Amino acid sequence: MGNRSCNEPKDKPIVINAKYKVDEFNRTGLHYNLVAKAVDEERHKYVDPCTRSFMRYIIAMLISFDMGRMMGRVEEAYDFEGTGFGSRLTLKLHKIRPNLEQLMSLSLTEVDLQPYEKDILKAYCELSDAGEEALNQRKPRGKNAHFDVGATKVLHFLNPRLFIIVDSYAAKAFHMAHGVKPGYSHQKYLERMKLAQEDILEYGVSRFQALEPDTPIMRIYDKLTFMTGKKYAT
Repeated sequence: MGNRSCNEPKDKPIVINAKYKVDEFNRTGLHYNLVAKAVDEERHKYVDPCTRSFMRYIIAMLISFDMGRMMGRVEEAYDFEGTGFGSRLTLKLHKIRPNLEQLMSLSLTEVDLQPYEKDILKAYCELSDAGEEALNQRKPRGKNAHFDVGATKVLHFLNPRLFIIVDSYAAKAFHMAHGVKPGYSHQKYLERMKLAQEDILEYGVSRFQALEPDTPIMRIYDKLTFMTGKKYAT
């Protein structure tokens, strides 16, 4: 029953057994889903992603998505007036506001990325950079570290129809499925976006969205990279 025809392309490693992976993620990741849904619902209330009200949800998402240890003191996470994480995030988002305006209405399944590459790279670099104003406040060897994984999570929740999350599991998934060397950089992020686009288009957009009809399409893809990389890591 339902044998694959000779001309039908085989699913690639990240999307293979996709329904099972989504179900497994949902079984063990309820806390992620609850926060993601709340952020997505809040996002639709604002045209401007730099509003303080929405940024509070982004901060809550980062803490819930395991980034709190990098963000500085917990009691200063929502500090928008002093030097806390909220103030640093505000500064970063205002710097890339012109770039974000080009990206907020795009979907990875519909867009030609080439005209937007500079905006994507600029946004990623600003959010991930180390230095005095770094979002990552951990100080290995006396210097602030980069915020690469956190940058992808901020971008993803600003527009979960366009941006992918790349954490350690996703990096492993892209290495296994597409040969992308582990590690993080703005160029690797863009490369992985293009590969995600390829995966979904080859799988079929309607078929992919049907895996979880009420979920933004890149949230579904994040669940697949997470579960693929998790299996690859064990």
